Amino acid sequence: MSEQPKYEVIKKQDHFELRNYQSFTMIEASDSDLQSYQGFRLAFGFIQGDNDRGQKIAMTVPVVNQINEKGIQTTAFVMPPKMAHDEVPLPMNQGLTKVLVPQRICAVYRFSFNPKMETIRNYENALKAWIEQEGYVINGSLQLARYNPPFTPGFLKRNELWFEVVKR
Repeated sequence: MSEQPKYEVIKKQDHFELRNYQSFTMIEASDSDLQSYQGFRLAFGFIQGDNDRGQKIAMTVPVVNQINEKGIQTTAFVMPPKMAHDEVPLPMNQGLTKVLVPQRICAVYRFSFNPKMETIRNYENALKAWIEQEGYVINGSLQLARYNPPFTPGFLKRNELWFEVVKR
């Protein structure tokens, strides 16, 4: 199992979870398409040593896509939790950004198979309703977290939708 950001589950109900995430660092690239791998390739180059230290970094999970009204906006790799933000090298590629994600609470919807935008929007609506029901408000954009390589059979894939939330 690959490393992933550290979190504590606050509440679990069916496909939904409320999690308290510790801060973590991501390397992020602009992207535009759910099936495009442009951002993935840039971030993969970074962990293969295309950074200011020439340092190879272990692959972690999930790969995170920021989603806006029009679709995918960014693709990001989560850095290993044992690396403090200032220990993560700087990207050499101008298309990459080093991002510190502060400690936060996220509402999560977990699902399988290959994510399609129509399915994501349906799950997003279910997640928004659950957030409202639990007495939280959304504080940020929708994120799609993918945990498996593309060749993993769909029924074995782990995907999640994340919204950062705050108590109402």
